[in-house]
Amino acid sequence: MKLLFLLLFCISILYAKSDDTCYSVQLISFKFKKNSTYDFAAHNYPKTCRLISFSNINSVRCGCYEKYRDARAALKKLSKKYPKPIIVNTYKYRFQKKVEKVEKVEKVEKVEKLQKNYKKITKKPQKKNIPKISPVLHEPLRVSEEVIQKETASFLDDISYQGNINLTLQSYMKAPAGKEKQNALLSANFEAKYIKENFTGFAKARVQQDYYDLQKTAKHTNRSFIRLDELYGSYDFENDSILLGKNILFWGALEVRNIVNVFNPDELRSDPFYTDKLGVINAAYTHYTESGEFSAIIKLYEQNRKMPAYPYVYYYFPATLNVAPNVTLPLVYKEKLKTKASPYRPSIYLKYSDSTDTQYALDYAFVFENGYDSQRYYTQTLQADNTVTTEENAYLVNKFMTYDTLVIGATLYKLEATFADILDDTLVSDYIHVGIGAEHTLSQVYKEADLGLLVEYYRYITLQSGKKDDLALFELFQNDLFLGLRYSFNQGNDASIVGGGIFDLDYNEQVYYMEYQTRVMDTFKLNFDYRYISPSKNYNTAFKLMGAHERISLKLGYYF
Repeated sequence: MKLLFLLLFCISILYAKSDDTCYSVQLISFKFKKNSTYDFAAHNYPKTCRLISFSNINSVRCGCYEKYRDARAALKKLSKKYPKPIIVNTYKYRFQKKVEKVEKVEKVEKVEKLQKNYKKITKKPQKKNIPKISPVLHEPLRVSEEVIQKETASFLDDISYQGNINLTLQSYMKAPAGKEKQNALLSANFEAKYIKENFTGFAKARVQQDYYDLQKTAKHTNRSFIRLDELYGSYDFENDSILLGKNILFWGALEVRNIVNVFNPDELRSDPFYTDKLGVINAAYTHYTESGEFSAIIKLYEQNRKMPAYPYVYYYFPATLNVAPNVTLPLVYKEKLKTKASPYRPSIYLKYSDSTDTQYALDYAFVFENGYDSQRYYTQTLQADNTVTTEENAYLVNKFMTYDTLVIGATLYKLEATFADILDDTLVSDYIHVGIGAEHTLSQVYKEADLGLLVEYYRYITLQSGKKDDLALFELFQNDLFLGLRYSFNQGNDASIVGGGIFDLDYNEQVYYMEYQTRVMDTFKLNFDYRYISPSKNYNTAFKLMGAHERISLKLGYYF
C-alpha cells in the first residue's frame, strides 16, 4: 500500500504541465466506431472547436488557451449551450495556428483607421468644385449577433432548465417477515441554472411519492417528501471563485463504494443501493492553479436525518427490543442527531486536486477535514413512556483523504484512502479505510461493444482495541473483494450492463447484482437491476439484520 501511495506521489511531481500543451474546453467525448465517420460540420460547433481522435475515443474540444482563467471564461460561455463541458489539458499541435484571427484583427484595425480618417475629412469644409469622395471599406464593421443578444436579452434568457420524472417498481422475492413485498415510487428532479457574466445561480429540487403513503394504512413507509437539494450562488474572478449556499459535492474514484465521498450525508429514506445525497449549507473559496484547483470549504452545520417507517424493507431496526429477561419494549427511531459539541460547530475542508495530460493520465486529489465524521453509530435510551429510542451519534475528527485515478494503456487504476483521528469520542477508534481497484477494457469484443473487467478490494482497520469495531459501526466494506464486468454496447443509446459479486472475506457474505440501462429516443431512460444478498450466519452484520434478500427493480425515466 505504501508503494502505491509513493508511486502516485512521484508521478504527480514528474508530470508537470508541458510547454507543448494548453487548456481546452471539451464538449463531448464518445467511443470511436470502426469504419464510421462523424459529421462534425453538421453540428455547427463554434469555429474554435476541433474533432480530436484518440485510439478508440473521439472528443470535441474548443480553444487552445495558455492561461487557465481564459479556459474558465470559455467554459462559462459554452455551458449556456452545451451540457456539462469540462476543462482539459491537450497538445497544441491538435489545433491549427490562429493565423486567420490575426489577419482579422489587422483588417478591423485598418477599417477603424479608415473610419477615423473619413470622419476627419468630412468635418473639413469642402470646395464646391471638388466632388465629395466616400472611401470604400472592404470589410465594414458590424455588431455581432452575440452582442445584440446580450444587449437585448431578458432575465429569463439567462436561465436554463432540465429535469426528469421517474417511476420505479420493485418486487422482493426474499424479504423479512412483516415487510412490504412490492413497492412503487414516483419521483422527479428539477434543476434551474442562471448565468450572467461571472455569476452563476443554481437550484435543484426533488419530489418523491411512495405508493403506500398514499393509502394511509399501517403499511405506510414515510418515504414521501419534497426536498431542496441545492440552492447556491457562485461568482468567478480571474483565478478564483466563491460559493455560498446549499449544494452537493462528489468525491471518489471507485465503482462499488466511494469511501471518501463524505461531504454530504446519505438520504436514509432512499434505496440504499443507489447514491442519494442531502445538500448541505456551506461557503467555499476556490483558487485555480495552472492545471488544478485548491478549495477551502466550511460546512455550517450537521443536519438530522429522517428514517423510513418499519414496513419499508430497508428500515434496519427491529420493531421491539429485549431490555431484560421476558421484557420487550417498542423501539423507536429518534431523528435528532446527538453530538458532544454543538451541531452548528463548523466542519472545515481543504482540498487540492490536479491532473496531467501525458502518456499516463493521472488525476489526483487530497482532502483534509477538521469536523464531524461521516461515519456514525447508534445508541439506545430507555424513555419514561416505556419505549426505547435509538439515535445517531456524530463525533469530531481530523481526517486525511485521497482519491486518484491513473490510466496506463487500456487499464484504469483507482485508489481511495482515508485516515481518521477521533477527537472527542472515547467509544470510537481511530481507523484507516482503503479501497484499490482496476478496470481493464477490451475494445470491440463483439462488433462495436467493449468489455470492461473490474476488480476492487476494500479494507477497514481500527487502530485501538476495546472500542467500537466494524460490526458495531455496521461497516460493510471492511475486508471485501469485488469482481465484476461492464459491457458497453456502443450503439448510440448508452446501453450497458454492469454486474458482479462482492465477497466478504471475514464474515462469509456475498452480494450479487446486475444492472442494465439504456436510452430510448434521447428523452427516455430504462434501468433494470437484480440483487441477491446472502448474509452472514455467525456474525451480527448489517446484512444479517436485513436477512436473506432478493429483489428486482425496474425504473422508467423521462428526461427534459
